[in-house]
Amino acid sequence: RSDAAREVAPPVSSPHGRSYAEWAAAWWQWALGNPATGNPLLDPTGDACATGQSGHVWFLAGTLASDAVTRDCTIPQGTALLVPLINIAYFAFLNDPPETRTEEFIRSQVTCIEDAEFVLVEIDGRPVRDPTRYFERSVVFSVVLPEDNLFGATETQIPELTLSPSVDAGYYLFLHPLPPGEHTLRWQASSAECGFAQDITYDLTVG
Repeated sequence: RSDAAREVAPPVSSPHGRSYAEWAAAWWQWALGNPATGNPLLDPTGDACATGQSGHVWFLAGTLASDAVTRDCTIPQGTALLVPLINIAYFAFLNDPPETRTEEFIRSQVTCIEDAEFVLVEIDGRPVRDPTRYFERSVVFSVVLPEDNLFGATETQIPELTLSPSVDAGYYLFLHPLPPGEHTLRWQASSAECGFAQDITYDLTVG
């Protein structure tokens, strides 16, 4: 089996005009900006695959738990994919103490993911070798939560339902558009220090 890396944008690149660090921030804004009801992160089947998607890049989702999940998803032809292999983020509140809203502090809260280990990362059965090459630290970003949000939070608990400043660290693959037809993406990753794992299979239909 040949390496599948040619289908993945290099770590130091700007596919569709954004760096991996910028795409990671956009992924969290998508994931948390969608309502909890029907949120792709909570989706056990793939029914929510198209939720909140737009343009020529779609976001796939991991899970909030460590349970294995298999999703069926239909992707428009010519659509690139951002795949979160394993990631973590820290979100400050607008009324947090100033010393916990500095970039240095918030970045210190996501370093646990750097020990992540990968059992497999495959595109159509072909391995992506050394997925640790795709480690990134996001740009600093903000998220505005919907009223029906994944945290179950109200404006009283999170002022203006805004998480800012926020940062992520993790491992992502930016996949160039796959050819029409059936494809399978699989990844299994874990972080002992962060205390969670991902075991995800996407059965994709392109076109």
